[in-house]
Amino acid sequence: MIRIIFIISALCLTACSFSSEKKEQAVNYYNLQKYFSEEAARLNKIKPGINKTVKHNHDSETQNIKVEDWIKELALFVESDINKVAWKNSYQKDSTSTSITYTAKEENLRTRKIIILLKGNKPSKISITNQTKNNLYYTKEELIYIPDSLYQIEKFQDVKVLGINNYQVKGVFN
Repeated sequence: MIRIIFIISALCLTACSFSSEKKEQAVNYYNLQKYFSEEAARLNKIKPGINKTVKHNHDSETQNIKVEDWIKELALFVESDINKVAWKNSYQKDSTSTSITYTAKEENLRTRKIIILLKGNKPSKISITNQTKNNLYYTKEELIYIPDSLYQIEKFQDVKVLGINNYQVKGVFN
């Protein structure tokens, strides 16, 4: 139990470490930061029950909870927003009436792909792929958010000194 809490805290701290940096914003792409901030405010207000499963490698724990701070819970989604002045032309956009896809044009960009499925003008599903690779480590994150249904974070991490770790956080709305 303590190990799982430590893992969750580490994931949250990793996500939150970027949030203290001041960012210049330009809205060239779908504004994930705004969307997830609004979702967090909405969810903080209605306080839905969540069946949350946390896995680390082969260990798993499931609990029914009420999330106290949705801003923290959805931090990795917010941090995947690609609306930065420096990235104005860094993503290729493909869209139809039911989906928007952004694909990174440059290898060094952390957020590699965003797929937003639409129902009307509202997202019905958001999938995000993040990846970081350097001489010390490789990480890949797959994030999925389906409003009022589920959110899922899968993270693969290979750190030269620490080895390979797999994490999954899955919250199913009650």
